Amino acid sequence: MDKERFREFLLKHLETRPVMRVRDVYKLLFQGVFGVGHIMGIDAYERLLEEAGRIGLQDHPWEPLVEPASVDGEMVRVNLRPFLRRGGSLEGLYEAMEKSSEAGGDPEEFMTLWALFKELAEEERLGLDRETISRYDEELKSGDPVPRHHSAEYREAYYPAYRVVRRSVFEERVSIGTDL
Repeated sequence: MDKERFREFLLKHLETRPVMRVRDVYKLLFQGVFGVGHIMGIDAYERLLEEAGRIGLQDHPWEPLVEPASVDGEMVRVNLRPFLRRGGSLEGLYEAMEKSSEAGGDPEEFMTLWALFKELAEEERLGLDRETISRYDEELKSGDPVPRHHSAEYREAYYPAYRVVRRSVFEERVSIGTDL
């Protein structure tokens, strides 16, 4: 992993969403490696419909349609508000989620990214809680990475509403009339 590319990726997210906590960085790294598979279950489509029905489409007008969830940009977060404002099909998005979830992630890749994050957090003095980083480190020593929710601060500030998919699958299966 190119440390400089990782640095640019992480700092861009922290710049865009300065309320990010350690938990939110962890979630971003997890999604970039493992994608959406952990939420794909019997009611995943219904949860997508429910969330799409309750978000304020005019909220957070600054959100891009897609933003990278992985350093290489292949895994992306599709933000629901701009997606729906552009007339995106939730059925098409769900199909992209299903197809994207077929590929699993590599725990070693996550651990490499986590190590880079810890290094960067020290070097750049990102102001992220060292105790939380240490606690997550201990948890990671005892098993594979597990999915986490966003921090309360992040949820309150940004009310995140997105789905994670592979960019190539999204571009192939979802047409919303504009280029990404």
